[in-house]
Amino acid sequence: MTTFLALFTCASMSQSFYTGPIIDMHLHAYTDSNPMFGMTHPPTLRGETFNGVASPAEQRERTLSKLSEHNIVKAVVTNGELWKDNDSEAILIGKSSGTIEMLRRLHQEGNLQLISEMTPFYDGVLADDPSQLPYFELAQELDIPVGIHIFPGGPNYGFHIMPEMLGGMRTYNANPLQLEDVLVKFPSLRLYIMHGGWPYVDDVKALMYAHPNVYVGIGALWVLPQEEFNEYIKALSNAGFGNRIMFGTDQMVWPQTIDAAINMVNSAEFLSLEQKEDIFFDNAAEFLRLSEEETQLHKGL
Repeated sequence: MTTFLALFTCASMSQSFYTGPIIDMHLHAYTDSNPMFGMTHPPTLRGETFNGVASPAEQRERTLSKLSEHNIVKAVVTNGELWKDNDSEAILIGKSSGTIEMLRRLHQEGNLQLISEMTPFYDGVLADDPSQLPYFELAQELDIPVGIHIFPGGPNYGFHIMPEMLGGMRTYNANPLQLEDVLVKFPSLRLYIMHGGWPYVDDVKALMYAHPNVYVGIGALWVLPQEEFNEYIKALSNAGFGNRIMFGTDQMVWPQTIDAAINMVNSAEFLSLEQKEDIFFDNAAEFLRLSEEETQLHKGL
């Protein structure tokens, strides 16, 4: 009986462990100037630490290796032009800053697929600040998606660990409802809230209820304990928004976080295999408007 139960349990786990193609909606490419190189990630809220890569070359090599290892067929990479020549099919270029004229030119040249990751939060600036509106206006005009950082994001306790980079963060500026006026002003905008908008689950549900063009990415939620992650995803799924949750890692200089992010979703036992497929691939494929032909190609159909 014990052997039978063990075999049954293993079979059940393998049947709910997703191994198909993945779209990562949140990655970063850096140059030598980034101060996080060589940094050890502080213990997450689940107690894990991660060793940082030492250089841009190591970051690129190890991250692209993880994409191949985990069948990540598309990846939204902020500053992805740095890696485009290494994997032109998988890399979708996002930009987080620049003049409107520069972004428009990059798009015309085929070197901009998203405005992502917008990070006014790090400077204490709200999403609906007049300084940010031209970026949303451009994204709607060009019909490209926007990914915006609100909360959590960055290492936990980041204000205390990296004040030179994250000194403008304030939890009182983290509520995703700051996007309401943006979404009203630009009703055709395709927008995703990076890091899931945790812990403001009720406000995220309200935004998703009111605006069908709002999705969430779950990058960086690997900092949370598994049960907290489960409750957050369950709340959105139970509310009817499971088809707008997209996988992401927010891999910065810690390539192991890609493993952690994938394992976190696969360890959410309440999710069916179909629901995991939605999170890992299907929802993002729809959001990015991948063709049916490309979707079937990635799935081997």
